[in-house]
Amino acid sequence: MDAPLYQALRLLANKDIARFHMPGHKGQSIFQDFATVFAIDYTETYETGNLYESEGNIRLAEQTAAAYFKASDCHFLTGGSSQGIKAMLGAVCGDGGKILLDRNCHKSAMYACALFDLQPSFILPDMLDCSGCSGVINIAAAEQALLAHPDARALLIVSPNYYGVMQPIEDFAELCHRYGKKLLVDAAHGAHLDACGMKNPVALGADAAVLSAHKTLPALGQAAYLLLGPGIDAAKMRHFEAMCGTSSPSYPIMATLDLARAHLQSDSYMETVHAVAHLRCKYTGEHGFHALSEADARLDPLRFTIACANGHQLADTLYTDYQIASEMSDRYHVVFIVTPADLSGNLSRLEKALDACMPAPPYAPPVFSVPPMPVQIHSVRHALFSPAVNVPLAQAVQHICARPVVPYPPGVPLLWPGEEITAEHIEFLTEQCYNTDSEVAVAL
Repeated sequence: MDAPLYQALRLLANKDIARFHMPGHKGQSIFQDFATVFAIDYTETYETGNLYESEGNIRLAEQTAAAYFKASDCHFLTGGSSQGIKAMLGAVCGDGGKILLDRNCHKSAMYACALFDLQPSFILPDMLDCSGCSGVINIAAAEQALLAHPDARALLIVSPNYYGVMQPIEDFAELCHRYGKKLLVDAAHGAHLDACGMKNPVALGADAAVLSAHKTLPALGQAAYLLLGPGIDAAKMRHFEAMCGTSSPSYPIMATLDLARAHLQSDSYMETVHAVAHLRCKYTGEHGFHALSEADARLDPLRFTIACANGHQLADTLYTDYQIASEMSDRYHVVFIVTPADLSGNLSRLEKALDACMPAPPYAPPVFSVPPMPVQIHSVRHALFSPAVNVPLAQAVQHICARPVVPYPPGVPLLWPGEEITAEHIEFLTEQCYNTDSEVAVAL
């Protein structure tokens, strides 16, 4: 297997070396199931290399990954895509800069705005008519935002999003570059795209993109790739990666990044693509379930999203009665992350369970309204660091949000710190996400 970092660590682990360095387990495990992991858990010492110094077998593994992803460079991350999003925004926007954001961006972008005192402006994607979930950003709306905010240094979009909807990366790259801006992509859920006959965002023209290997590849939690295009200063980006990550990056995590990239070159991903396509074709809404399909939007080929009358109820039934755990559910959807690991039987179990749960009436798209875009009163940094108090939702109207309000999808704030809370936001939260007893943090 062509995995240089993993192979180097295995060779080192097999040497008779007294390891008087971190980690404290010294390559030995009292936990039998984790013996291999402990054996290759190292620190920066002889023969291991240093992640932030771009050297040794770590660097060789990164360069091998960059070649596979057809990127100018690839940096390994052990703090997940959250580390990569913060590093991208810090390196590209600097201190106090302005950034255009997909309103569906992850809360790590919000924390980057607080850390670097960035000034965000938002673009709201259109909603899918079939189910009310977040869809594609209108390219004309993005251009209007660029014209309205000429001092914004970059646009950050999410593709694929939590439901699997893909953005037209090539169009956004051309638009951003025409206006002299960088296109950054949160592709945390799309590390597998190259293995599915598609291209990752950087190969399509984006300046940088972060991919969470642990979400769809056989990698340990927190494993992520940061892909860089030719217009990005790799040394500067590495500096911000170190600022936003740990000074003790995990070698087992990095080794699984190396292995996961090698695994992407197998044929199992295309087989999984065909299996997901079969399920999408089966649940077309003629009965009680509508699977998001290419007729609705361009989709991640391995994300299987069911629209239904009650997503929470369906997810609970699948788990309680059939021992099938979905990735997440909201009021109208259940989302399943599918990988080659599901080919051995999980997909057939899911299909049988969905058949058993399917209600008789045809699926009817929900009547779905989106609350208005909040007005930013204070900076994200000021609001997040301000004193706050929790109040019931009903009492939060006209207050300033002090902490992110993050219902569904997981990690996507509905309200950002510094934004004014309106009656429409409270109505949406109580109808779609929370009960009336829930509280929200407001600035004092």
